[in-house]
Formats: sequence, C-alpha cells, structure tokens
Amino acid sequence: MSRPYIREGIAVALVGSFLAFGQNLPGMQAGAAGTGKTPATAGKTGAKEKSNSKSTRATSESLGGAERYLTMVSTDKPIYKAGEKVYARGVMLDAAGHKPIKSTVAATIEIKGPKGDTITSGMCNTDNGVWGFAWEVPDGQAGGEYTLHASYPMTGYAPATRKFDIRAYRAPRLKSQITFLRDGYGPGEKVNATLDVKRAEGGVPEGARVTVTARVDGMTVDGGVSTVDSKGLCRVSFDLPADIPRGEGTLALVIEDGGVVETATKTIPILLQTVDLQLFPEGGDLVAGYKNRVYVQANQPNGKPADLAGSVMVKRGSSASKVADFRTEHEGRGRFEFVPEQGEEYFLSIAEPAGIKTTYPLPAVKSRGAIIRADREVYGKNEPVTVKIGGSEKAVRVGIAKREVQLADKKIDLDGGANLKSISFDIPADVDGVLTVTAYDSAGTPLAERLIFREPAKQVKLSIKAEKKSYVPGDNAKVTVKATDDNGNPVATMVGLTVTDDSVLEMIEKREQAPHLPVMVYLEPEVKDLADAHVYLDKSNPKAPLATDLLMGAQGWRRFALMDVAEFLEREGEDAKRVVAFKSPP
Repeated sequence: MSRPYIREGIAVALVGSFLAFGQNLPGMQAGAAGTGKTPATAGKTGAKEKSNSKSTRATSESLGGAERYLTMVSTDKPIYKAGEKVYARGVMLDAAGHKPIKSTVAATIEIKGPKGDTITSGMCNTDNGVWGFAWEVPDGQAGGEYTLHASYPMTGYAPATRKFDIRAYRAPRLKSQITFLRDGYGPGEKVNATLDVKRAEGGVPEGARVTVTARVDGMTVDGGVSTVDSKGLCRVSFDLPADIPRGEGTLALVIEDGGVVETATKTIPILLQTVDLQLFPEGGDLVAGYKNRVYVQANQPNGKPADLAGSVMVKRGSSASKVADFRTEHEGRGRFEFVPEQGEEYFLSIAEPAGIKTTYPLPAVKSRGAIIRADREVYGKNEPVTVKIGGSEKAVRVGIAKREVQLADKKIDLDGGANLKSISFDIPADVDGVLTVTAYDSAGTPLAERLIFREPAKQVKLSIKAEKKSYVPGDNAKVTVKATDDNGNPVATMVGLTVTDDSVLEMIEKREQAPHLPVMVYLEPEVKDLADAHVYLDKSNPKAPLATDLLMGAQGWRRFALMDVAEFLEREGEDAKRVVAFKSPP
C-alpha cells in the first residue's frame, strides 16, 4: 500500500511498474550466437555481416560472464520545468532470466544537457535491484532534450539512458492526442485525422466545438468546424494543396469546451520526392526459386515513419511487370512475399502517397543460400518454436539462441525443391523474449538468420484500487495494489509507483512516450528504434503480433554465430553493450 500526497491540480495518474521474479534458463549452454548489425538499405544486399577469419565465437566469458545485468530506467514524467524534481528509477535485471540483482550495486548517474555536457551527477546504490535518483531543475535551466545516463564503473555492467524534456509549460485542462489515418500524404491528397480528447479532471467534453486549421508552406487551409462525440473523438479532414514546394505542414485543432479553450497541434506527415526506404530479406538474402519474404522500413526525411503502398516490379527490357503489392502497416514497416528468379532485377514503385517518382531497387538475387521463414508472428510461451527452412544446400543445421547462449540445434535435410520444410524445437517454457534462428551449412558457416519473439514466460497482473473515488488538494490517498499471476494466484512482486498529473503525460505524442517496464525488458535493448511502444505486448490489441514481427524483421539487431566482439562494441558503443548485455572489466 502507498499514501501519495495529492498536490494542487486537476488530476493525477497512478502508474505502476512491476517485475516478475523469473527463473534461470534451464539447459542453456554457453555457445554460438554473436551479435552484429546489418542496416539493409534499398539497393544494397541486406545480407547479414558474414564472418571472417578474424571473427571470434562469442561466449558468455567473452561478454563478461554468465550473470550479466541490464538496467531499465524510467522517469516519473516526460516533461519538467524549473523548480520541479526529476524522479528517476533504475531496475537492474538479469539479462537472461529477468531476476533482480541480489547484491548492492553502486550506480553513477549523470544528467546530460542538449549539447551532451554533464549538468549534474551523483551516486546511488541499489536496494533489491532498484535504485532511485532525484534532481531539482534549477531556475534558468535551458530548455531542450536532456538525458539521464546510468553507468557502473565499479562493476562494469552495461550503461542505460532515458531522455526527458525541460521546457516552460502549463498543464492543459484538456488531454488531447491527434492521430493521422496514415503516416504520409502527398500533394493534393485528402488528410484524415482523429482527435481524442478528455477533460483533465475526468469526463468527455461531448459537443465541444473543434475548429480545424492547417498551414502548409505558409498557406492556410481551412478545414471547417466539427464537434466532439460521446466517446471523446472528433474526426477531421481537409485537402492538401496540389503544389507543395517544401512540405512544411501543421494541423491545429482549437477545442472550445465551455469556458476552456485549448489548442492541439501536430506536424502533418507530408511526403514529397524523398523517402528513406530500407529493405530486409527475412533470412538475409533473396534466394532464387523460393518464396521470399522481405521486410520494409520507410521513414520521412525527419526520421519519422512514412506510410507507403506500392508494387514490387521486375524489369522486362524497357518496361516492367508487377509481381507483388506491398503496404506498410505500423511505424512505416511492412512486408511482402514473392518468388525471385535468378538474373532478374526487381524494384519497388510507390503508388501512395502520390507524387513519389523514385524507385527503390531490391537486393540482388542469389542462386545459392538459405531461407528461414517464421511460422508465426509471435510464439506462445508453451508452444514449440517452428520455422520453415529451404535452400540450395543438401542439408543445414538450424540453431536457436538467446544472445550468446545456444538453446537447441537440429539438422534438416533439404531436397532442393521450392517448398520449405518445417522444423520444430521444444524450448523450455521460461525461455522468452527475442530469440535468434540461424541456419548453417555443413562447414558451420552461417547462411541465413532472423529474429523471432516468444511471449513472456511469466506475467504479473496488477490491480490498483483507491480508497476514495475523488480527492481534494492536500488529501492523503490510500491505494491498495494487488499482484497476481496468469491464474489469479497472488505473487510476490516488487512494485514501483509514480503519481503524475495525467494531463502532462498527454503533452507528449503517444508514439514518443517511453515504454512500460515489460517492453523495456523484452524489446528495448534488442532494437534500434522503439517508438509507439504501447502497442507491443498488448494482448488487447489485435495489431500487436504483426507489429512485433515487423519490428523483429526490420529493426532488430542482426546476429551471427561468428563475430568480432571488440569491433562491434567499438562501432556501436553503448548500444552494443546493451544488445549483448556486455559487462566490462571493473
């Protein structure tokens, strides 16, 4: 139980983060999986980094030992102003089994400013695997994006970071989020968006007037007037100008709820001639004669996701023919399947949004290689891991690993036909999170690899009940927290609580909000770019499994059994240390 003090304000949100006490991974042997990153840009091969004579086999010993810990950092809110305190919490969990560290560990905390300079620093110790840190923002502190950096000089555990903003703000009376139907619009297209608005003190401003205005390259576009419905939603639309030279656009929605007037704004995702498009063949290469799956990652020039739709084309002399269609589904990511032929050249043509004339070549098709196909988007915790294999080799060895630890491997004979063969692995139920599937030839050379995700082995369900339905400033609030497992049985759990003005949380776009603890644990160290984090691991969201698979296919750090650990760490720095949970010599 906890008694947070209710300060003067409109409303507060009680946010709980939790950790389940996991188990060690049974039967795990220090082994073959290493780590390497392969950015696969359109037009390049997209293949994984091949091993070379200087590569070394990554082992638990080479990464710092079998027991290595990662830190999950959170702050009580994303925005602060002068005079407010930044409250931060770090949770140190075993990288494999997710158990909190038992020993007391000293952490060095630094607050770094927008230019990377250290504003303040301090030290704190863990208690049951958790450390806490507070810093009051001084008057006159410059605004901008700040970073909390945690490191462990005495023990060498991997560092961790969390970003937050400092700026002058007023807590809004209305909580609002604008969501565009797509993450990309071209000149002349109709823009559709939805406003989700609630009163900060609770309730829906049904009937509130919403005035719609857009500015595109300095021109004003009148979107008319709409109203908020009984669910707090307001759908708006307007047409973009046919001629957009620069593509700078902002949507402003003025909400009038009685005497309260608030403005919600969001940048319009306008796509002109430039899109950053990356292509990731599922196993690393396009192999002729097999149905290949290719993952797509599309971004706007500013780095935000771009929604695209188009076709996979094959060159036929001076013309081209369509062989498949594709569409991005989440965060600019999508996937498509087709059977490439040896000697043919393929490219992507963009149909939506209109106006993008650039074409994007696919990687070259190889006559030899291997295909790995995930049997499903997300694997259940109690089911075997089944993948499909094909390729030019007579036989391949397929291994499954979690970081550097080999879990299982099997040999599978291939007949060279176009059909893929299934192979299943009975993995212990408490092996979860991101796993690596690698196919090797008879000489032990990696041929293909992909990442898969297995549902968390254990889940903690929290219920939080307040003693009263409403409070006034100065009250003491008594809340009861109950933790149960999947079967409703009580479980011993560490619970962290923060009391935050909910309207301040909503000042940050939902896709930019920091992940909750489970997503931090299972996904954040494994990917390059984790946005819209609330979607993943959400069993109530039907799009969550596909979103997770797209994340694994397009954003996951790629690994091979053979790698140069030192080179990877030097190239990727602290990101690499988090990926492999590297423990430096103290």
